[in-house]
Parts: sequence; structure tokens; C-alpha cells
Amino acid sequence: MAKIKTINVVNGISGKYGKNAKDYFATNSTSNKIRLAKLDKPFKGPATEKQLEQQARFAARQAAVSEWLNANKPNEANGPKGTELYQYAMKLKQRYSFSNINQVLYKYMDESNVINLPNASGKVQPFNSALPKTED
Repeated sequence: MAKIKTINVVNGISGKYGKNAKDYFATNSTSNKIRLAKLDKPFKGPATEKQLEQQARFAARQAAVSEWLNANKPNEANGPKGTELYQYAMKLKQRYSFSNINQVLYKYMDESNVINLPNASGKVQPFNSALPKTED
């Protein structure tokens, strides 16, 4: 079976391509997959109560992910490769073929926005900024 390679112009498309267009392109640069969606009836009007609640939940989850990344990402304090948890999260990202480390963190986040990454032996290592930090 022949493989189809897209040209660079198509790879760079993302979003609507015209003011009144109902077609929406989404390009995933990591997996090189392009998706096309039709927007038949776009929502117009104020957000509903459920939408506002969902936006608040997402903002809280994103804040927890950002805090985890700031605590574990590569820097002068954590070293050039980051903490061991960060390196393990990157391995999980590759294992699950995720395009972003945030997807790994969301996968292992519970309802109270605590990230529980399993380690290689199967034990869970929770991360919660509200917990006191202990040094071993």
C-alpha cells in the first residue's frame, strides 16, 4: 500500500481557513496527523452554568499541572534532565504515544487534582503542593 505524504503547506494549516468557513483544520505536529471537522452550528451566546463549571475545573487542573512541571522540569536546581519523576513522566509520554507531557499528568490526576505517577515498581508517588515537602 502506498504511503501518502502531505506537502508542507497542508502540514501548517490549523484553524479555520476563511472568515465564514465552516471547515476547521487541526494539525498535530508530533504525529503529523491532520484532522478536518465541520462546524455546522457554532455556539453563539453566553456560556451556560455547566460550561462555566467545566472551565473552572479545567483551570484548576491546568494550574496543578503547571505547578508540577515548575517543580520538576529541567532547570539549575533539578539538573539538565529534570527530576526523576519528570524523566519517568517523559518515558510514560513515549510509551503512550502522547504528544505532550500534560496528557500524562492529566491521565494520572485524581478528582482532587493530585498527580499520582506510578513508579517502575508499581508504587504511587503523589504530588500535591498542599502537602509539606520533606527531604530524604
